[in-house]
Amino acid sequence: MQDERNLPDNNADLFVTPIDFRELNKQKNLANGVKVLSRTIYSVEARRKFSILLDRFSPDLIHLQNYLGHITLSILFEAKLRGLPVITTLHDYGMICPNAHFLIDRTKEICEACRGGHFYNAIRKRCKKDSILASGMATFLAYCNRCMGIMDKTDLFITPSNFLKNKLLENGFPSARLYHLPLFLPDNYFWASEQDKGYLLFLGKLETIKGIEVLIEAARQVNNVPIKIAGNVAEPLASRLPDILPKNAEYVGLKHGQELINLLRNALAIVLPSIWYENQPFSILEAFACGKPAIVSDLGGMTELVTHKERGLLVKPGNPAELARAMDWAVSNPAKMKDMGKNARQYALDNHSAELHYSLLSGLYSRLISRLTLS
Repeated sequence: MQDERNLPDNNADLFVTPIDFRELNKQKNLANGVKVLSRTIYSVEARRKFSILLDRFSPDLIHLQNYLGHITLSILFEAKLRGLPVITTLHDYGMICPNAHFLIDRTKEICEACRGGHFYNAIRKRCKKDSILASGMATFLAYCNRCMGIMDKTDLFITPSNFLKNKLLENGFPSARLYHLPLFLPDNYFWASEQDKGYLLFLGKLETIKGIEVLIEAARQVNNVPIKIAGNVAEPLASRLPDILPKNAEYVGLKHGQELINLLRNALAIVLPSIWYENQPFSILEAFACGKPAIVSDLGGMTELVTHKERGLLVKPGNPAELARAMDWAVSNPAKMKDMGKNARQYALDNHSAELHYSLLSGLYSRLISRLTLS
């Protein structure tokens, strides 16, 4: 996608034109809404540019990630026209939930009413932005993707968590087209440190689904626990943040590279009190690589990474009091947290190394290419 933040690329001329969804939402223009909806269903521009890209590279296989929306499934038609196998790695529940998170934006409640392809329930519950229009557009897009053969035109779906894989199975996806492959960590992420400065670290986007309000309320209940918060923050929370953070919590901004690694190495543990079905949060893996355990919600794919009192602590989602007790226990038992951190690091080395991921993925590519070649 075209973006001023993109790194230089020899194929930048083939990046698709972005859609400014936020600006269109502000306009409340029906004509623009219809135009955007048609573009998000099937992008002629994306297919044309994808065709040129295929001519340039002549690949044996296509591996896609996060292509719905700006790029659209139009590129699948081009791939299948050329007889190319297609793999898609999924990072949320957009294939089976119009709102992608199994969450009602208005109430912040988990919802699986659309199970089995009954996407119309998203309109009935106003799942997306508490808006019938937004929910209707998301529902229409979900039905269109299903009717246009997104499942038939994808040879294999990779799921980083077994939780996501099981949700797809529950919603009618054939098991033969699902493959569980955990995310990996680059070798330079493994910066172990047994020392820490005693603080807990929230790492991620500061938004409701990540449990930021739950964390702030929990922090108020344990003013002896130092907490650092790192990540992106948007309005209206950005302007309110200085006023609502308790004295023991500090927002340190968005961090990258060595700054991020230093934050992790000096933390006692990370905290991720998400209220939605997280798939496989990379922040947990980053913490594990640095030898830090995680305090997370007992929910979704997080429970595959964190075993209670082995690689961290599990707490009831959306419960500030229980989170506060867990954070207080963590700072009161630093030796036990360090032991959990050692376990977490070993788990990451055994299950999330780049070498292991590459070996499994390359084998998957070879089998899929051979299977289609023989057929």
